[in-house]
Amino acid sequence: MSETSHTESTSLTSGVYIAAFIILFIILAVFGDLFTFILGTIGLVVTFAAFYSDKSHDAAHH
Repeated sequence: MSETSHTESTSLTSGVYIAAFIILFIILAVFGDLFTFILGTIGLVVTFAAFYSDKSHDAAHH
């Protein structure tokens, strides 16, 4: 068996998260109906806002 070395994961830049948000938002707008678009947008905003607040909270304490 070969040993694998575990390296620390580097956090992605905010541009990657913004691009992911925009891509997912466009997919919702193109392929979803109005109800799906509204609920999906709320879900996207809540998810990305919670992730951002978690990351900013961790950065403040290190």
